[in-house]
Amino acid sequence: MVYKKFPLRSILEQPRLPSTHLPQYVVDRIVGKMSNDSKYFQYLLNYRKRFIRMTYAEFGRQSNLKPGICWPTNDELDFAIQYENKFEKSLAAMKENLLAKQRDEEEKRAKRKKEVMSNLKKLPKMKEEFWKNYHQLFENIREENIKKENLIQEIREYLGYSIEPNDPRFEEAVTKKEEEAKAALRSAKKLERQKQQIEMLQAMVAQALAKEQSESKALTNRK
Repeated sequence: MVYKKFPLRSILEQPRLPSTHLPQYVVDRIVGKMSNDSKYFQYLLNYRKRFIRMTYAEFGRQSNLKPGICWPTNDELDFAIQYENKFEKSLAAMKENLLAKQRDEEEKRAKRKKEVMSNLKKLPKMKEEFWKNYHQLFENIREENIKKENLIQEIREYLGYSIEPNDPRFEEAVTKKEEEAKAALRSAKKLERQKQQIEMLQAMVAQALAKEQSESKALTNRK
């Protein structure tokens, strides 16, 4: 495709401005002028009062419109008054609502101020509780670190060599040690139950012997 070259001189001598290709009524509309060949009132829709008011507000006397037709009629004024009386609040009611709103805001502000002053009185106790909880939290963290270090040392002694907590063998050793501890606890509980059973049997035997001795003594006394 071959493009035709236009020298700069020809462009300057014969400028082609966009405005030369626009309709006259559009150009007049841009510069704020109402031309004779305008298209404002060629449709029935343009004769609505709203459009007439907009046209007069934009062009004024150039529109050749009478200002009086922009004003509402008596019927429209009566309807507006009736509408306001029926659905709109009166000035006294609006004033009362505004005063009530201001009173509510004042009450909320006073309540908030009272709450703030009450909290300020509680501030020393709250600070004391905060620092107490803070120190308790710090102490808990320190105890957890000590437990962790003790666990690492126990696992190293259990395995017999140095090992880091991030080593997979460390978790395996912890699991194995916990299982052994649980097994030892079960064994201890079992021994405790056996001990209690033996003590119960011994008590029963002692009770039976005592009963037998008392019965034999009673027979001897009868003879």
